[in-house]
Amino acid sequence: MYAARDDCRVGAVANLEVYLDLHPTLAGLNQPLLLFRTDGFEGAARIDSSWAGLSGHRVLLPDAHHRAFTDYGSLVPRLHTSGLVTATARTALVGTGDPAVTLAEVRRRVETFFARHMS
Repeated sequence: MYAARDDCRVGAVANLEVYLDLHPTLAGLNQPLLLFRTDGFEGAARIDSSWAGLSGHRVLLPDAHHRAFTDYGSLVPRLHTSGLVTATARTALVGTGDPAVTLAEVRRRVETFFARHMS
């Protein structure tokens, strides 16, 4: 986000569930902005608050928790299936969604966003 603020060559920005309340200088961002969050993130109220005042395309990823945006989205469900992670831990880390569906949705939304704004 800082690169986008300081460099006009950055044509669009995707924020995957990152707090922005510590970055007040980002409020004047001129590039298209994707604000993407999960429906199971325990910091959802703070995320929404930190995004207040920003104009951007907001997307909510259903049946997912914060770490679904990371490698955990693929790894943790496999560990659960193997009996190495409990169902409670799986849900807390990545949510209840099918990891293949969740990953495909993240890829599709981010790809669509950048294709629209970078072409």
